[in-house]
Formats: sequence, C-alpha cells, structure tokens
Amino acid sequence: MKHGKSPFTSTFYMWNGVAAFFYSSHLTSFHSHNTMQLVLDTQKDFRFKTKGSRWRACKSLIIKENVLHQLDTNESVQLIIYLDAETRIAQSIKSKYLAENEVHALDLNIFHFVNSAELQQALITPEPSILENLINRILESLSLEIGNVAADQRIVTAEQFISTMHPEDTTIKSIADKVCLSESRLRSLFKQVTGVSLYRYMLWNKIRYATNQIMAGYSVNEAAIDAGFTDSSHFHKMMVQMFGISPSKFLKDNIPDNLVMCDESPLHFETRVYNKGQRIKT
Repeated sequence: MKHGKSPFTSTFYMWNGVAAFFYSSHLTSFHSHNTMQLVLDTQKDFRFKTKGSRWRACKSLIIKENVLHQLDTNESVQLIIYLDAETRIAQSIKSKYLAENEVHALDLNIFHFVNSAELQQALITPEPSILENLINRILESLSLEIGNVAADQRIVTAEQFISTMHPEDTTIKSIADKVCLSESRLRSLFKQVTGVSLYRYMLWNKIRYATNQIMAGYSVNEAAIDAGFTDSSHFHKMMVQMFGISPSKFLKDNIPDNLVMCDESPLHFETRVYNKGQRIKT
C-alpha cells in the first residue's frame, strides 16, 4: 500500500530560532521563506532552481532568507532546516557561504555529520530531542571549519560509500575494494573505529533506504524488495529489531501537517507561495 501523500512530511518541529522536518514526494511552486534554509538529501540528490535559473541537482544546499525558489524532491528524502537569520550560528554560516551569493551548494552530504542509524532514529522516532541533537551537530559543523575527526580516513570513506550507494551495490567486497583493505581487515577496523559491526551498519543503511522509498511513494513491499529484503515481512522484522518501530506504524505516525512547538518562543516562520509571479499564499 502506498501512502498517497504529496508531499510526504514528518512532524514539523519548532524550537527557538530553528525548525525542521523531513520532506519527500513533491515538486513545489515558487516560494520563499523569511528564514535561512538548509536542505540536506538523505539518499541521492534533489533538484533546485531559483527564479530565472535552470534546474540543478544538489546533495546539500544553503539558501538565504526571502529567496524565491523551487524544490523537486526527485524521488528522494530531504532533511529541511529553517534558521532565524539573525541568530549567531546563522550569521556565522551566512558569512562563510552566502557572502556573495543567495544560495550555496555544499560539496557535502548529510553523512559527513551523522551515520545511518542516527539519521533513521531521528526520522522515525517521535522525540524532538533526537532530531534537535542531530541538527545542532550539523549547524555547529557548518559554522566551524569542517574536518573529519575519525581515527581512520578509510573508515570515513567506507561509511560514506555505504550510506550513499544503493544497498545492493554495497557488498563487503565492494567496500573493501573501495578503501583498499582486505575484507577481514575492513571488518576488524570498522568495528574498532565505529564501535559497531560492518554488517550492522549495512543493515541500518538498508532499513533507512527502504524507509526513504516509502516516503518517496513506494509501497512497503516495493520498498522492501528494492532495498534487498526478501519481502515486507523481512523488512518489518529487521526494522522492529533495529529501531523498535514497524514500517506501518511509521506511516501511521506521520500525520500530515503535524506541528510540534518545542519551546515557549518558537521560530517565527513564514512561507510565501507564488504563481506566475503573483503571491498567492502566506
């Protein structure tokens, strides 16, 4: 069964100065926000354009406040973060990336900041503090000079490869070849650096990929098969075992237009939608 939602959105959480949600299955009209916006793809890429420009593919993007733009989720899922442009961290990010341009495409993806399990937990768990912690890590990294602090660059490369490739293209052999290690050495080093087994990390990614496919409009069974599970029952079993929630409950919990205020003074947020140059909605 497909969700039939366009767009498909997770709960929209609002804190003081920040708001965020996960977004899929939609091509927007031209619109603008009164806030700075960060768009980070969680699977492959999305498409984006401003007024007068052509569509381009992006993995991560920073958009200045009040910039007219369109977003095409491109059968993928994005984490969208809105920032009060006057906050310290927004000013820091703006000075680094938006000093001369209205938008800035980052040569980074979300897996430079978090791993597959952390991203999946933030997506499926109705606990705002989990998403808030993830967002804070992303924002702090962007406001500073980004650098990998992992003990071994080969494992960073392996994590990126696993998280951004189709699950069926990420065999242990293909990962080992990518980082020039034997399969046994890769398994050992991965566990030593990350604290989890390579198999478990690959399973996290497979579950996340299937969840993304559901958000993009695939049925649970289609998503399970595409991700490499035997069938929807296998996917159900693994998702419950790893994350404590079933695919069907994830769909049920994501009610359209569900808004949660996490602070007494949440972000002041406005969206203006345009059609043929005319503002039609605020």
